[in-house]
Amino acid sequence: MLNKWVKRTATILLASALVLTGCSGAKEEKQDDKNNTSQAPAEFKPLPTNSDKVVAEYKGGKVTEAELHRYINIVAFLDPQLAMMMGSMKDQEKKIKTELSKEVAARKYMAGLVKDDASYQKKTEETMKEIEGSFKNQPQSQQGGQKQPKSLDEAIKGKGFTKDELKDFFYNFHRVDAYYNEQLKDEKYDWVKVQHILVSVNDGQAGQQGQAKRTDAEAKKRAEEVKQKLEKGGDFAKLAKEYSDDPGSKNSAGMIEGSADQFVPEFAKASKEMPLNEISDPIKTSYGYHVLKVLERKKEPLATADDQVKQPKKQEVYESVVKEIGFKSLLK
Repeated sequence: MLNKWVKRTATILLASALVLTGCSGAKEEKQDDKNNTSQAPAEFKPLPTNSDKVVAEYKGGKVTEAELHRYINIVAFLDPQLAMMMGSMKDQEKKIKTELSKEVAARKYMAGLVKDDASYQKKTEETMKEIEGSFKNQPQSQQGGQKQPKSLDEAIKGKGFTKDELKDFFYNFHRVDAYYNEQLKDEKYDWVKVQHILVSVNDGQAGQQGQAKRTDAEAKKRAEEVKQKLEKGGDFAKLAKEYSDDPGSKNSAGMIEGSADQFVPEFAKASKEMPLNEISDPIKTSYGYHVLKVLERKKEPLATADDQVKQPKKQEVYESVVKEIGFKSLLK
C-alpha cells in the first residue's frame, strides 16, 4: 500500500529520516541505561495547522508553523515508522522540528527554481490515482483491531491535511525531484559485476542464521582455502554454494552487481581497483573474509540508477542548498 509507494520514492523523506534515525539512536542508549525498560511507542497525533507564526527564514522566503506542521502530518501519514518515532520522541521535539523546517525551506527553494510544467501535474495525478487505487484494492481485513480504510478520503480523515494539500505535496515533490535530476545529470557512478564468497566470523560464539561458529583465525584459514581452490581452477558456483555464508548470492554463483559504493568500504575499494578476472586475497570486512573476482566494471549515468544509488548524491545536493539559502530557525 503506502509503504510500497514510499519505499519507491524514499528520497522524499531523506533529511527527516536521517535526523530521526539519529534521535532514535540516542533514545535507545538512554533506554539501555535504564535496564532496558520497554515502553509501548506513543501514538503520533496530527499537529495543528492554523498558525501563521514564522518558525524559520531563508534567502527569499520563510516557513510558517502551519506549513511545518502540515508537512510533518503528511510525512507521518506516508510513513508509519516515522510517525511512530516522532510520537515517541517528545524530548527531541525541538531538534526534530528544526531539521524538518530546514527540509521544508530547502524543498520550497528548490521547487521555486523549477518552472511549472504540465508534466508535473500529470505525474501528480498518476501518484494520487495510484494511492487511491491502493485503498480500493486492499483486502478489507482487520489490522490492530481497526478496519482498513476503503478510500484515501477515509484514510486521511483527522490526519491534519486535506486531499488538495496532499496533492500539492506530491506536485512539489516531483518538481524537487526534477531539480535533483538536473543537478546530477552529468554524474556517473561505478557499476561493477562481482563474484564473491564470504566466510563469516562469529568470534567463537553461536552462529547467526544457521552460520557456523567460527573465530577470526578459522574464518581467514577457510577463506585462504577457498582462494587456493579457485586458483587451481575450481568452479566458482560450486565453491560458493559450499563455502559462502552470504545467503543472497551463494546459490547464484556468488554473483552480485550494482553500484560499488553500496558495499562496505573494503569490498567497495577492491571492486573498484582490482584487475578484472583475478582472484583476490581474503579481504576482511565487518562481515568476515571475502574472496572475490571482478568480472566487469564501468561508469554508468547516475540518472539511470535507482534511488538507493542516487540517495548519497542527493544528500550532497540537499546539504549544499541548505548552506546556500542561509537557513535560520526561529523555533524557541
